[in-house]
Amino acid sequence: MTAGLAAFFCWQIRAATIAVWQFIPATGRHYGLKQDSWYDGRRDFTAATNAALDYLQTIYEMHGDWHLALASYNWGEGAVKRALQRNMEEGRPGEYVHLRMPDETRNYVPKLQAIKNIVSQPELFHIELPYVANEMQFVTVSAPPGIDLGTAARHADMPLDEFLALNPGFNRPAITTPGHTFVVPADRAGRFEARLAETLRSGSAWRT
Repeated sequence: MTAGLAAFFCWQIRAATIAVWQFIPATGRHYGLKQDSWYDGRRDFTAATNAALDYLQTIYEMHGDWHLALASYNWGEGAVKRALQRNMEEGRPGEYVHLRMPDETRNYVPKLQAIKNIVSQPELFHIELPYVANEMQFVTVSAPPGIDLGTAARHADMPLDEFLALNPGFNRPAITTPGHTFVVPADRAGRFEARLAETLRSGSAWRT
């Protein structure tokens, strides 16, 4: 099976993958996440994370409270705004704990707080977390038009499925427009870029 064909089957399997920050299409587009038949920025770890941070900052500034901002992220800012208005009309407090909301949202913020507590002080919970060095593990490299993902995976010395796991935003087996990036392990980035450049110089890249 050729790398290109293998990539095609991998994409079909991933077709139902949920976006990493669970942006609906309209909100994703509002925060700059391109979506078309070739690429879905909602599944691009770097682009989607930057968009999520922008969105969280916006809803924090809307409410002035991180608990309400996180509830809005899960439930929708309109729903939280209506819940706040209802409490105000009934003379009830406007803090997160006093709002009437679905159980999913009610439990969403405490779960995030629990994760934060465990990661920041694992010894309190008798948990030992693996050591991760405070250094770049992955970097982004420009993805030139004309490179197919099977070739890119080979240039990164990675199995195709691992390369696609780091770059899940691509819907098709090749890059056809400028402006995209690949995520690769930091220690392979220099060699990877050199191999991409050589492929382009050799004239063996895809052409539309």
